[in-house]
Amino acid sequence: MKKLVVLSALLGLLALPMFAADMSFGGDVTFGFLTDFSGDVETEKVDTTIDFKGVIDDFNTLAISLDQIENAPETDGATSPGLEKAFVKSDIGKWLGLPVGLVVQWGWDDPDWNAFGDITNYGNTGIYISPDEYWGLDIVVTYKMLEFELAGNPGAANVVADLGYLLAGLAVKEPIKGLNAELYYFQNASALDEFGEGQIAFDAAYALELGDIGLTAAPGFYYDMAAETYFWGLALQGTYSMFTANLGVSGNDVDFLDWLDFDVVAALLEGKLDVYAGVEMSFADGTDAFQGLDIGVNANIGKVDAQVGYVVTSNAEGEIDGWFTMPTDGGFYVLFDVNY
Repeated sequence: MKKLVVLSALLGLLALPMFAADMSFGGDVTFGFLTDFSGDVETEKVDTTIDFKGVIDDFNTLAISLDQIENAPETDGATSPGLEKAFVKSDIGKWLGLPVGLVVQWGWDDPDWNAFGDITNYGNTGIYISPDEYWGLDIVVTYKMLEFELAGNPGAANVVADLGYLLAGLAVKEPIKGLNAELYYFQNASALDEFGEGQIAFDAAYALELGDIGLTAAPGFYYDMAAETYFWGLALQGTYSMFTANLGVSGNDVDFLDWLDFDVVAALLEGKLDVYAGVEMSFADGTDAFQGLDIGVNANIGKVDAQVGYVVTSNAEGEIDGWFTMPTDGGFYVLFDVNY
């Protein structure tokens, strides 16, 4: 099925200039390396994304993304090219002149960890609800401050009675200034007769300004009805002048307080040069309290981000921006991110 999807996407790319009144091309290239200078641990990786967006007509747009990740032989030498997404988005509300917004999206999507629905995704704390790759459709209805979303797909086995995943959500956007909240029901790889055995997720964020100080609080909660387990998180952010501080805490039914991370970023040259330092702590039973310390410099050179830093860690399980597995004794890393 996936090979057919990739072929269809490539054929769509070839045909796109014929019917698209407006087409844009862009993407992202990220590459870098990490070393502990011992010669035993050295990793590097390149991640390339190519994005195509085309305006079909006044009501329809097409989006296609191709992604390829290459790990160096020093790790496992893995290469994972693939189709990240290929879908059409139709503005039905505009087409029919409805008094509410109605947008329908259908096609292929492989959201990976960038979850379709995520909670507490603010600052340092993230709890993700992550569906697998899917064929399906996504319906979004908006009216004033309310947004309702319903999404589903026929499942990996292409059996209509197997939803693959089902998501229903309601978002409230700024009923009062600075407040946003979402409530989702989600089930993954569950048949129709198992409805009600999925997960419920809630998150909210409230931001306000007190003179020169900016404050944001974002709580989140996730409950798995079938497993009878839960996760919770709270993220706090404060800004003042050139400084931004983030604090995130989270827990679950096994360890109510499981994780804490804290970082401070100083914008030496606004939008151009930042220095940062962050620490991660674990409170789970059987783990070291200290998990890692990360310090570095990030330069924004137009559409190119250059990051240089050093990380100290007590284990080899953590990652830097989801990229490198940390060596036991830490290491020096360099990352480049090019947006074109």
